[in-house]
Amino acid sequence: MVDIIFSSSFLGDMGDHSKKKPGIAMCVGCGSQIHDQYILRVSPDMEWHAACLKCAECSQYLDESSTCFVRDGKTYCKRDYVRLFGIKCAKCNLGFSSSDLVMRARDNVYHIECFRCSVCSRQLLPGDEFSLREEELLCRADHSLLLERNSAGSPLSPGHIHSNRPHLAGNFLYQKSTKEEQGRLDRMAKGLRVLIVISTIDF
Repeated sequence: MVDIIFSSSFLGDMGDHSKKKPGIAMCVGCGSQIHDQYILRVSPDMEWHAACLKCAECSQYLDESSTCFVRDGKTYCKRDYVRLFGIKCAKCNLGFSSSDLVMRARDNVYHIECFRCSVCSRQLLPGDEFSLREEELLCRADHSLLLERNSAGSPLSPGHIHSNRPHLAGNFLYQKSTKEEQGRLDRMAKGLRVLIVISTIDF
């Protein structure tokens, strides 16, 4: 948040001698002394000329009506800060708004609508079992198919897929796999995660 304070030189001119006068404020943005009537303060100790406090990305002026974020000595408006540094969905790589409910799997965070099996696209709900391997979510049924295929020692073919289940055309499970792909699928087939957590992102 940006605070507006009166410059100490103006307080002195107004006859306010009840407070000890601090030294002249230095602007973090331009490095010059601040002799203006108002000083913008970000955080407890960063002071700016009103004309110097801008978003490093879009150059929007920041004031007491806007939320200001500081990272690596640069200031950002909320929109750019969230876009550049905010948590992003592990599936679609888009950011979250503060009102979004999210799903979590290990360190990954997903939009609720993105939390789907990567094979059949079925949305995974709280209580559903799933596996997470190589950043791919698998529902219990498709995880079991991988285990079956691995124990049989042959790749899945379309005949192993129930006809009433939707699937993604050209998805890796429905094609003959290369040796590299086979190794990836073998690693994905180990272990199920049981817990699905719905939570919110704090800004």
